[in-house]
Amino acid sequence: MSPSDTIQSPQNWRIASKCPSCHQPLATSIPACTNCWFIAGLPSDISYHELLGLPADTNPFAIDTAALKSNFRRAQQVCHPDSWASKGEGKQDLAHSLSSLVNNAYQRLLKPLARAEYILERNGHPMSEEDKLDDMIFISEVMEAREEIENADNPVLIQAIREENRGKISDIIDEIETLIEAKDWAAVKEATIRLKYLEGIERAAHAHEDAHS
Repeated sequence: MSPSDTIQSPQNWRIASKCPSCHQPLATSIPACTNCWFIAGLPSDISYHELLGLPADTNPFAIDTAALKSNFRRAQQVCHPDSWASKGEGKQDLAHSLSSLVNNAYQRLLKPLARAEYILERNGHPMSEEDKLDDMIFISEVMEAREEIENADNPVLIQAIREENRGKISDIIDEIETLIEAKDWAAVKEATIRLKYLEGIERAAHAHEDAHS
């Protein structure tokens, strides 16, 4: 049995630039080679940044979304289950697992809110339903905006609310990036909760526009 006929266990694999079986360059960070059809599992502690070939040593929140999308597409090409259908059930099952992991990594890193939540989780400060804000002024502003959206009968008003809210979202995203670089996790969590509220306003405004278009 050749090395390419085996499925390497996750604990034996770390990100490599060459296939351990045929020694050809790997197209992505995924342990799957379409030259010799070697495929391996991944260790449970691998980060989504590492999985998708993104640097995380400086600030894991500041990512190149164009690179993320490009790396995601290439990763899916090499581990898509259909490509492994004729290589044996075990390899196709592993390809399916890798494909699902790549999809999840992409979704968690693409949007700022999900990315911040993931980074908090990786650093031992996961978000929970019990997380609340003590800033009642901010909460009141959010409730007022939601009420204005609910009662709005003018698309111009909805657009104005969205533009103001998007400015706040942009500001809080910049703040989160700065706080993550400083590793101020308590402040990161508070800012992420604020972003979650602001994203809720954006969704409500979008839904109102759809319902009245």
